[in-house]
Amino acid sequence: MDVALRFGLPVLLIIIGVAVWLWGRREQEAARAQIGKKGGFGGPPGTLDIGTEIGFGVEGPGPDPAAARPKILWGLILAAVGVLLLIVMAILQLVG
Repeated sequence: MDVALRFGLPVLLIIIGVAVWLWGRREQEAARAQIGKKGGFGGPPGTLDIGTEIGFGVEGPGPDPAAARPKILWGLILAAVGVLLLIVMAILQLVG
């Protein structure tokens, strides 16, 4: 049980950190893919331009290319803490 707790917690932190990092990267890539797309009504006269999936909000700069930065940062922090804990626990296991 002691070994499972010593090595399970750091590995769990690493897995959660990588998952949060990947989630943030996916959100950031989705936001960057939407840059330059505008939705809403209003094509040239006589066309049937009724917009895109973005909706009616055509004002503003559009999606933020730096979206999900906090998720990416927290994912990296959790993974780094997990790696450091894993190293410390391994050294304590070898020494003790």
